[in-house]
Order: sequence, then C-alpha cells, then structure tokens
Amino acid sequence: MNDTINIGVLAHVDAGKTTLTEQILYQAGVIEKAGSVDQGSTITDSLDMERRRGITIKAAAVSFILGDLKVNLIDTPGHADFISEVEHSLGVLDGVILVVSAVEGVQAQTRVLMRTLQEHGIPVLFFVNKIDRMGADFIQVCASIRELLDDRICEVSIADHEGTESVQVVQADPAVSGWIEVLALGSESLMEDFAQDAAISEDRLRQELGRQSRQGLAFPLFAGSAAKGLGVRELLSGLSYFFPVQESQILTTLPLTGLAFKVIVQAGGERLVFVRLFGGRLQARAEVTVIAQDGLLERIKIKQLYGLMDGERKPVQHVDAGDIAIFGSEHVQVGDVIGCVSESMKVFRFQKPPIQVQVSAVRPEDGHPLHLALSELTVEDPFLQYVYDAHTHENIIHVFGKVQQEVLLETLREKYSIEAAFSAPQVICIEKPVSSGEAAETIGEPDNPFWATVGFRVEPGPADSGLVYRLEVELGSLPLSFQKAIRETVAEVLREGLHGWGVTDITVTLTDTGYSSPVSTAKDFRLLTPLVLMKALDRAGTQVYEPVSELQISLPESSISKVLFRITALDGTFEEPKFDRGSVYVTGTIPVRNADVLKTELHGLTGGAGVMSVKPGGYVPAVSPTPVNQRRQLNPLHRGDYMLHINKVR
Repeated sequence: MNDTINIGVLAHVDAGKTTLTEQILYQAGVIEKAGSVDQGSTITDSLDMERRRGITIKAAAVSFILGDLKVNLIDTPGHADFISEVEHSLGVLDGVILVVSAVEGVQAQTRVLMRTLQEHGIPVLFFVNKIDRMGADFIQVCASIRELLDDRICEVSIADHEGTESVQVVQADPAVSGWIEVLALGSESLMEDFAQDAAISEDRLRQELGRQSRQGLAFPLFAGSAAKGLGVRELLSGLSYFFPVQESQILTTLPLTGLAFKVIVQAGGERLVFVRLFGGRLQARAEVTVIAQDGLLERIKIKQLYGLMDGERKPVQHVDAGDIAIFGSEHVQVGDVIGCVSESMKVFRFQKPPIQVQVSAVRPEDGHPLHLALSELTVEDPFLQYVYDAHTHENIIHVFGKVQQEVLLETLREKYSIEAAFSAPQVICIEKPVSSGEAAETIGEPDNPFWATVGFRVEPGPADSGLVYRLEVELGSLPLSFQKAIRETVAEVLREGLHGWGVTDITVTLTDTGYSSPVSTAKDFRLLTPLVLMKALDRAGTQVYEPVSELQISLPESSISKVLFRITALDGTFEEPKFDRGSVYVTGTIPVRNADVLKTELHGLTGGAGVMSVKPGGYVPAVSPTPVNQRRQLNPLHRGDYMLHINKVR
C-alpha cells in the first residue's frame, strides 16, 4: 500500500510542459527515452493532432514510483480554448508544477492559471524552464514571477551561466534567496525570532518552507531545462516534501468517496471512468453508490477495475484512497461522486461554453453517424455541449473558441472518417426574470380549448440557480403523468424566453391545477403549459445578459494607449495596468462577441509583441439594442399562430 500524490503540470503554451512531463517519466524510469514534442514522440500527447499541433488537448494520466511514494501525474492542456480540461482536473490534484519559460517569462495564460490555482487553494511548485536557451534571464524571470504572480517565492535551485552551453543548476542559498523574509510572513514564531535577530538554522527554514508549501502559503521555485534534463531530478526529490502526501493506510479507514474527473471512450465503444478516491477502498465486483450532479442516486457494479502502474493502465483487485481508479460504466459522468460526498473533495463547477455553432455533414450519408459521433464526444468532454434540435434537425454544439472547433473537425475526420462543416459562430446570451409574474387558465373558460387547468408564478431565482420548479398545489392534485408532462414542458418552454434566449436563475411555481376525468390527457397539459407560462413570464419581464471573457494581456509599454482605447471601444473594461521592465500587463473583461476581434487586432496594435489570454468570465447585462435570438419553436405569446399550428398537428 503506497502513499500517493496526484500532481499536474500546467503552463502557457510552448513553455515546455509536455517536454517536462516526458523528462519526469524518463528520470522516474517509466520510459526508456524522453519523447520530443517537435518529433511527435511524446507519451502523454497520444492524439495525432496533439503531436502535429504541439499542444496538449486531452488530459492524460500516468504514474510512477519514487521510493515508497506513488505519483500520479496528470498532463493537462495549456491552451486557453481547453481551460475546461484544466479546471475539471484541478479537483483531483494535490499539487501543481507550474512551468515558466526563462526566455519568454510570465505570459498572459500563466497569470490565468496561477490565479485559478490560488482560487482552488492548490500548492504550487515553479519550474523555470529553458535556462539553456539564448536569451534566458533567470533572475529577471524570478522577479517577474514575484511581481506578477505572487511574491511568496523561495528559490530552491538557481541557474548558473544561463543561456550558454555550460549552464548548470545549483542549490540556492536560503539566506541569499531571502527565504526568511518570505516564510516569516506565514509563521509567528519565525517572525518573532527574525525581528529579534535570533539565529535561524537552514534546516528550520527548509522545514518551514515544506509546511507552508503544502498549505499553499509559499511557493518553492526550481531552475532547469526540460529538454536537457537539467534540474528535473532536483524537482522530483522535492515532490514528497513540498506537496501534501495522501497517507493511504489512514484514508482507507474512511467511508468510500471519490470524484469522477475524466471519461474516455475506447475504440470498441467501452466507456472508461477515471475517479480520484479521497477515502475508503474501491473493490473489483463491488456495488457502489453514484451521486449524479443533479443529486440523483444510482447503484452500479464495478465489473472490471484498473489502476495506474508504471505508465500503464492495469487490471487490479482494489484501489486505495488517495489513488486513481478506472472502471467501465455506461452511466457515470464527469463530476459524479462515487460513494459519499467528503469535505476533502474539491467539487468543480462546469463553465458553460459561450459560443454556439451548427455542425453538418459534408456527405449526406454521414448525417446519422455525425449525430452518434457528437454524442460520444460529449461523453468525454461535458464542456462540449451537444444538442440535436428535433424541430430543425440541426446538430448544435457549444464551444469555447476557434481552436476547439478546429480540433473537433480533425477528430471527426480522423476518428470517425466524417467530413463536417461549421456554421458561423453565434454568441449565446441568457435571459433572467426581472420581477414576478402570474398567469392561469381554467377548464371551461372561453379561450381555453384544453381539458386542463394550469397556473404559474415566475420569480427571479438566486444567482446560478438555473431553473427551480416548485409546487404550491398538492402533489396528489393531479395524476403523476400530468405532473410529469407539466414539469417537462416548463423546461422545454424556457429554452426560449421573451427574446429567444434560454431563461435561467428563475423559480417557477405551479399555483393552479385541475382536470376532468376521464377526458383530460397529458397532451392537454403539454399544450396549455406554454401559453400560461409565457404569459406569466411576459408579465414578469426579462433582462438579456451576454457572456464576457476575463482578459489577460501582456504588451510593450509603447502600445498601452492604443490597446486600452481599443478595449474600451469594444465595450471592454480594464483594471489599473501593471508595469514590469518595459512590459505592461492588463487585466479586464471583454464581451465574447468582441474577444476574437481584439485577439486578431492585437498583433497590429503591439507590433507583434502582444499576448492575450481569455477565460470564461460570466454574464453581464447586454448593451442596447437588446440582442434577439431567432426562435426555433413557435412563440406561445402569439396565441393565434400557436393555436393554428397545434390544430394542424392534432
């Protein structure tokens, strides 16, 4: 029974994240030769398109042994379009190695990643990579990390003669590197001794750095060159000291609890679920409880169980707490809980992609295979939301950006032999009710041709509550089939609000019901519900909100005025810029509808020196004129047209 650490490697694109992963696996004895991103021979970038593009798309998990410690390493994407893959991997990590290039330094995406890690309270080790490259400046990059990311940095190793063939990695002197000034801020006893000029040993400082690092209060920094293997062994030796170790013998005594963080579909169609265990022991052939994200419970049997061993996935009889378990399941989704919920579990929240595109098959005969392929891909990535519109027969997906669309097209072509095309992207807005509204229609009224009575009250709901459906009538006042018909229709109607956008953060209360036996049917309630619900919503009114992206830009000082002016012109906002050695760092927001415009123009505005990174930033009230979405269903507020349509259908 090994103690375990689950770690991730994160970085801005091209900082050397995958190269470092290969060196770690090589020096840990998992692979005989470190792969090369340039040559497309890496173990973690297993997809052909990852090798061609030189970027990591899907998170890959591998493991290795360091002494008595098992390390599960999850190689996660660095590209901004795949922030979903990064964020839903964070919930299972004990620590992260954040790679920064000694040549390019801190970049926009680096700041996004560091802020996300700090929001999750995840311990971080810095690896300043590429110290062998021409133009490397280790001291300046360390200063930039302190200025732009966090000033609680302690160099454990440093670069000597960086940027030359004779570059070396040497152990840092804690006194010269200023450890005591950093660590005293997180320790009252150390602060007291420091203030009184008491003798403080180097051993005490190292113990204190270990304690504060494991708590995310200080950040050890290592120098190295992943391509040459320099500094990697020093980094490996610090993992068990600077990251919190999961003590399996203690954790297995706890109730079974785990979090599903990844689903892959095998070539034969089998779905494999990756689960981080936080407590207990998962046994092969055991029956376990699964708690879905909507709170529903299900019992499943673990027919075949796998563990991560020496860079491979192997059948096992059990997996202990702290480790990663893999098993086949047709129903478990990313974000589901195995066993029971635990306080130690970091349950992640899905960000909704803000862009919608239609996908069509170039060859007519690929129409149905395209539907099956998109359904399968959605299983692997819950952030890639796919909907088949039965009214228009359109395949609609929601994505984060252009690179994600390009990768999807390549996946359809290479994995499924389907040539597909995208429509122009459409930004997805949402609607929220602004006040309360009520409406009801009763059996026997002149305008109500249905054998049903329905009444609703709609009200604004709490932020991020989605749709909350409540009953003000007794559950037994209607047959369950009628209740089910009303509830399902409410959800369907609210996909298109007063302005054609989906309605969210809304509480819908069923206030009135009635039926006449035996003539009333579920169909009466399905047809009447849209008329009454939309009337109540119309009386409440809605506000349209548009999605924004959080913005991080690094640029030369000479370009600051032009860029800030352009951000403002594109309806964006920005905070006070930060200046660092001739560069400027801008943080702000920009509407998703204008994010690609700014990204395209940034090259010209900054003479090619600007770098921009974005991540989902929520929703803000839309600017005038109010965006209107083309409806896909008939609008029940147009009662005459609605009645004519359903009479034809009937």
